[in-house]
Amino acid sequence: MNVAARRSLRLLGLAALAAAPLHAETLTIGMAGAVTSADPHFHNASPNNSIAMQVFDRLVERAAGGALAPGLAESWRPVSDTAWEFRLRPGVTWHDGTPLTADDIAFSLARARSVPNSPGGFGGFLRAVAQVSSTDATTLRIETRGPSPGLPGDLVNVAIISRHAGEGAATADYNAGRAAIGTGAFRLRAFRPGDRVELERNPAWWGAAVPWEAASYRMMPNPAGRTAALLSGDVDMIEMPAASDLPRLRGTAGVSVVSAPGLRVIYLAPEHGAATPAGFVTAADGSALPANPLARREVRQALSLAINRAGLAQRVLEGTAVASVQILPLGTYSAVPSLTVADAEPDRARALLAAAGYPNGFRLTLHVPTDRYPGAPAVAQAVAQMWTRIGVRTSVASLPWSAYAAQRGSFAMHMVGLGNATFDATSMLVNVLGTPDQARNIGAANTSSYSNPTLDGLVERAAGTFDDAAREEMLREATRLAMEDGAIIPLYHQTNSWGLRRGLAYEPRLDERTLAKEVGRTAP
Repeated sequence: MNVAARRSLRLLGLAALAAAPLHAETLTIGMAGAVTSADPHFHNASPNNSIAMQVFDRLVERAAGGALAPGLAESWRPVSDTAWEFRLRPGVTWHDGTPLTADDIAFSLARARSVPNSPGGFGGFLRAVAQVSSTDATTLRIETRGPSPGLPGDLVNVAIISRHAGEGAATADYNAGRAAIGTGAFRLRAFRPGDRVELERNPAWWGAAVPWEAASYRMMPNPAGRTAALLSGDVDMIEMPAASDLPRLRGTAGVSVVSAPGLRVIYLAPEHGAATPAGFVTAADGSALPANPLARREVRQALSLAINRAGLAQRVLEGTAVASVQILPLGTYSAVPSLTVADAEPDRARALLAAAGYPNGFRLTLHVPTDRYPGAPAVAQAVAQMWTRIGVRTSVASLPWSAYAAQRGSFAMHMVGLGNATFDATSMLVNVLGTPDQARNIGAANTSSYSNPTLDGLVERAAGTFDDAAREEMLREATRLAMEDGAIIPLYHQTNSWGLRRGLAYEPRLDERTLAKEVGRTAP
C-alpha cells in the first residue's frame, strides 16, 4: 500500500470514527483466528475458547491477571489428600430455564475427556479426576486418583455443559446450535464457520450485567483488514493488531490500544518418529532418506542453535514478543531461571549436523498457519533462511488454520503456539509432551511422536505434590529435560494487544481470550 493510500485510509478512518456513534446494542469484534467449532470440548484452541467462555461457564474462572475466581462454584477446598469440595452457586439455570445440577457437572467432566475426532482436547486437565458426586444440592465432591493440588486451576479450562441437551449429541449438534445450551452470559444465535459467530445476551445470567444485547465475532484473519475495519467503524474492537499497525492505532483519535505480556509460547514442533515424514524431509539432493533426521537429538539441537531469537522478536515482530528458549516467560511459576536466550551459533550447529551424519544437511518443509499467530508466516520465512545457512535447505508451506489444525501430525516440522492455560509448565508437559495415553488423559495434543518416560514420571509426581516449592522444582526439572532433549524448539512469547473504539474498555488478559462479556463502556 503506497503512502497516499495509507493517508487516505487513515483520513477515512478518522472521519468514520467521528461520524459513527459506538454501536448501542451490538458489540462487533474482529477475530484474528478462526473458530473451528461451537462444541466447547472439541478443540482446545484460543479462538474456540473465547467463544465457549461466552456461552458456557466453568466451575472455576480466572481473572484477567490470572488469579482464580468463583464461577459456577462459589468456593472450593480440599477435604482430604484425594478429595475436593466445591460449593455450587445456587439458582443457576441453563439458557432454556432448566436448573443446573451436580449431575450436569459429572456429565461434563466425563464427556470432555474424549470427544470423537478432536484435534486436541481437554482430557489432560481431567487426568486426576476419579469420581464426581454430590452430598446435597449445592455441594459437589470430586475424588482424585491421588493428591491433586492443581485441580481448581485445571477445571478453569473445562466448560460445563448440560446433560439434557448434550447426552447423545455430536459436535455437529453444537455447531448447529441444537446442543449449545449453556449457563453463560450469552446464548449462541449462529455459528457460521469461516465467517462469524453471533451471540445474544442471556438476561438470566448469574454474573455482572453485560452492557451488550448482542455480540458479533467476525473471523478476520488478515491483520490489515482488521485494522481497516476498526478505523472505518465496521467493527468496535479487534484482537492481535499487526505490530506495524500499532503506532498508527495508538496515534489515531478515537482509538485506544491495550496490551499485556502473554503466556503463549510460539514454538517449532519436530516429528520425533523414526520414519521419514513423506515428502517433507529429503536428502540434500532431493532423494529419499532411510530415516528421519529429526529423530536425532543432535539435529534438533543444531536447528535450535541456528536461530537468532532476539532478531525474530525485535526485527521481524517489531518488539511485540519476548525471545525465549523455554515454555514460560522468565519470572513465571515453574519457569527455569538458567534457561536464557543466547546468540545463535551457526558454526556449532553445522558441527552437530555433521556429527549426526548429515555433513551436507538435508531438505525440510516447515509448515505454518497463515491466520493464527501474529507475524507467524514472516517468522517462519526468517527461520527457514537461518536453517538454510547451516545446510538444512528449508521451504515454508502455509495453510489456513482450519486446514492446518486438521493436518497436524502429518508434518515434519510445524510452528504452533500454546497458551499455557494452567499458568505453569503443566499444560505443555502433560498435553503436548506427555506420551500419548488416552487412559491416563495425557498427550492429547502430542502430534510429534515425542515420548520420554522420565519426563512423564516427573510431571506425575509434581501433580501430586501440595508443597508449591517442591512442585515447582519438579516442573523445572521436567522442563530442563524437555529442552535439553529438543522436544520442542521454543522461539518467543507473544504480547497480547487489542484495539478498541472510543467508549470501550477492556482489561488485557494474560490468556489472550477476547471476551465480550468483559468489554465495558467508559464515561463519555
